[in-house]
Amino acid sequence: MSRPEPRKSSLAGSSPVTPPTPAAAPAAPSTSEATSAKKAPAGKYPAKVSFYQDPEDTDRVRGAILYTMTTEGNRNLSQFVQKAVMAEVERLEAKYNNGEPFPPVGARELPQGGAAAHQVATGQ
Repeated sequence: MSRPEPRKSSLAGSSPVTPPTPAAAPAAPSTSEATSAKKAPAGKYPAKVSFYQDPEDTDRVRGAILYTMTTEGNRNLSQFVQKAVMAEVERLEAKYNNGEPFPPVGARELPQGGAAAHQVATGQ
């Protein structure tokens, strides 16, 4: 009885040091095209967003989720936070932008850290 041929890896012959040359990239969209189209998630899951929170508040959030799962329908922390954040975004859009979405802002376009946010808020 003969053994089957081993399968070849799709990575055979490639090097982690010298990545393959990418195909020609499509032209970048104009600013108006980029802001008008909602970006589709690159993978199976949406982008991860993180923030800082006092541990006591985090414990309260988890408690609220656990003890209201069956009545409110929140299955996990991500779903709970997504619904809460989007409710606040919609409130702000209604109050400050005639109910229209604000123009999108990229991940690194917001001020980073406490001092930068303080400077923006106070105009300093």
